Amino acid sequence: MLSAIAAIVALLGMAYAMLMFVLSSVSRTADKSLDKRKIQGHSPAPDASAVSRPAPTVTARQHIHDDHVSLAVLRFEPLSNVEEDKYLASGIASEVIAMVAPVPDIRVSSRNTSFGWDTGKAGIEAAGEQLNADFVLSGSLQRAGNRIHVIARLTDVHSFTEVWTQTYDRELEDLFAVQHNIAQSIVGAMLAEVIRAEALLANKMPVHQLDAWGLVQKAYHFWLTTFTVEAIFKAAQYLRRALEIDPDYAAARSALAMLLAQQMTARICEDYDAVAKEAAVMIAEAYRLAPNDIDVLENAGVVWQNLGESERSIRALRHGIELAPLNLISRGYLALVLAFTRGGEGAREAQELIAENFAIAPKHPAAAYWHWFNAVAAQALGRYDESMGHCEKSLQGQPGWIHNYFFMANAYCLKGDVDRAREVLANAAQINPMLTPQLHLENVDRITGSPALSEAFVGGLLDKNLVVRSAGPVAGLAS
Repeated sequence: MLSAIAAIVALLGMAYAMLMFVLSSVSRTADKSLDKRKIQGHSPAPDASAVSRPAPTVTARQHIHDDHVSLAVLRFEPLSNVEEDKYLASGIASEVIAMVAPVPDIRVSSRNTSFGWDTGKAGIEAAGEQLNADFVLSGSLQRAGNRIHVIARLTDVHSFTEVWTQTYDRELEDLFAVQHNIAQSIVGAMLAEVIRAEALLANKMPVHQLDAWGLVQKAYHFWLTTFTVEAIFKAAQYLRRALEIDPDYAAARSALAMLLAQQMTARICEDYDAVAKEAAVMIAEAYRLAPNDIDVLENAGVVWQNLGESERSIRALRHGIELAPLNLISRGYLALVLAFTRGGEGAREAQELIAENFAIAPKHPAAAYWHWFNAVAAQALGRYDESMGHCEKSLQGQPGWIHNYFFMANAYCLKGDVDRAREVLANAAQINPMLTPQLHLENVDRITGSPALSEAFVGGLLDKNLVVRSAGPVAGLAS
């Protein structure tokens, strides 16, 4: 039994960095989407009437105006009569509270205040109301012989919906071997659902009811919906408004830089060089303001990759992962830049990173993009059938992610099916006619920094004359 107790405590120790990331990254901004009607190289100005009129009384969740999320951790309920199980169950919750308490921008209830409620509906409602909590973590533990059965639940108090639940059945002797996997699964799933819940809430609220932090969450919503040309400018609009409210908000600045980089790669900006320059300046300032902020490092990795600065991109992403080892979004972006710029060795590491991400959180909101990252890695390794399979999975989750089509077309060319490649490219043009195969080639050349590295991703298109590499330097590189 002592070894079992030690195992549970070790499991929670392993969960420390992960829970820190889960709850501190709720203010994460995210990735990318677009506005075809106003292609000006920057987002349209916010609706002045919308942001200037007085805000009515807010009856929705108030925490959307804060820069934190509040969590109440209830004592896990022992379902057996074994005295030691009570210590195991309460020990889980106690360790969670101790580990979350030092995390910046997180309010977590103390053991004395949160252990007074049971784990039923009434207890969760009471804890949420009395402790002003946004989420409640609860669970149970049951033992049968040498096996334990653990259930963990995360409840959104305001809607009283169970946003995540997970069950684990393990032999006690196996606990040391599986504890890392269990902890990762718990935290990865919690992260995905907390991010989703916050973004969906912010998206429903009018702009005038949101502060800078809430506007960042609202901007993130586009990443959870179909990737469109319209959505990226709308998201950027919210971020520009956030910066009007708080010019030194580094996370908002870095998120806007990332959206500008998406305008570049989607080629929806009228003046590519102007957008590239603004993105470079924006991310440099965000990094100066907060060089150890997880969100800033994540977005810096994306921006610097798209500007062709792969070394800076990799350093930023690795640093972010060092600070938050289970930052799954940063791990995904790192996989992408490694697949593009580090040949076979980088592609193999990329596939390992993505495989671990899927093992941790198979239903993560970014899963569709991870499939495309896998497709890039597979093409770098010359596995074109595998790459096409990943592209198809990516499109199932995110039909607007146009880059899949170019990779599928390249694979079809290498397989000798040029007609099918042309059909796939025609599908891409239906989604975004501005990103032509020729401009896709320029994007790839810029990201890889080398025609030799680009060959795996565009060689088929070049061989079948669906694109032609110009003799001069790639246009649009930021100085």
